[in-house]
Amino acid sequence: MRNLHYTVSELISKTRRVLELSFKDIWVDGEISNVHYHSSGHIYFTLKDGSSELRCAMFKSTNRVLRFQLEDGMRIMIYGSLSIFESRGQIQFIIEKLEVSGVGALYQAYETLKNKLESEGLFSIDDKKTIKSIPKMVGIITSNQGAALKDILNVLERRAPFLNIIVCPTRVQGDGAAEEISSAIIELSNNRNIDTIIIGRGGGSIEDLWAFNEEVLARTIYDCNIPIISAVGHETDFTIADFVSDMRAATPSVAAELVCLSKYEILQKMESSYNELITIVNGLINSKNFILKNISNQLSALQPLNKISANKKSLNHIYNTITKLIRYKLNNNNYDLDGYEKQLNNLGPKQVLDRGYSIATSKETNKIIRSAKSIMTGDLFSLQTREGILEAEKIS
Repeated sequence: MRNLHYTVSELISKTRRVLELSFKDIWVDGEISNVHYHSSGHIYFTLKDGSSELRCAMFKSTNRVLRFQLEDGMRIMIYGSLSIFESRGQIQFIIEKLEVSGVGALYQAYETLKNKLESEGLFSIDDKKTIKSIPKMVGIITSNQGAALKDILNVLERRAPFLNIIVCPTRVQGDGAAEEISSAIIELSNNRNIDTIIIGRGGGSIEDLWAFNEEVLARTIYDCNIPIISAVGHETDFTIADFVSDMRAATPSVAAELVCLSKYEILQKMESSYNELITIVNGLINSKNFILKNISNQLSALQPLNKISANKKSLNHIYNTITKLIRYKLNNNNYDLDGYEKQLNNLGPKQVLDRGYSIATSKETNKIIRSAKSIMTGDLFSLQTREGILEAEKIS
């Protein structure tokens, strides 16, 4: 029997062909160690179990669909073919698919990205933007073929027919859907008239909803300067977009209810605001009037003209009082004078004569004789009576 003879290169090449034919399209499970992300985009690591190790390579064209970060100690299942790295003669496994053992690959990717973004603060409540209760315009990003858009428009037509709406249709599942939604968010964020954006779709499997679990969309939502409401799937569905958005709605219909108050709620709010405003204004007016009154009183007390005016009023009051008293006194005095005048008149000569008396007057001095001793015997005098004057002479 003739011995076979190979060069190193020939042996390695032949062995590679045998391996690739014999161990093609197989699954291998183990634990990752020495994982290395190369600058070329390829990923290299060692897969091991309790007793053996296998070098593995996942090239850039394949790992671009990998949705989570590989870490040492992670148990995985890899699918592909066994081969040899000819320049070194090393056996390696060329990976075509990779899943986490015991956990679905998408779920693992979801948890990995969720933990990563949460640690970076993209879910922080402090960064959530306020949703306006009465927006002027709302942007809607969803498929124009799905039921979600019809549900949103029907609710808005019923609750807020006055609302301006811009619909930006995109794909909501499949490769490139996350990038389309991100581009639509950026486009709407440049419209200053838009107050709120709704992104969403109807329910589906985790694969159907996966566009809303992509990192590119999560970061676009976080960086958007307009508040975003995420409305993806059903009430039990939670996506990365839900955690990053400023508000989560259980369904697209609920998002339409949350984005704006109904016309009836707006009327009630306006009436309540009007009543509050009236109360505030009345309170301010009363407060300012009280302050002005105090200031006016203080100024009145400090101004000389006001003091003079006040004193003048006081003097006028005193003058009027004195005048009244004087008039009262004069009236009383006039009454007394009238009485005195009557008494004096009763005592006058005429009244005396009328009562039967006579008045004796000296002829020599023409004075009233008040006593018989004031004239001598033989002196002449006159007697005035009521009827006339008599001439008389004192005899004794």
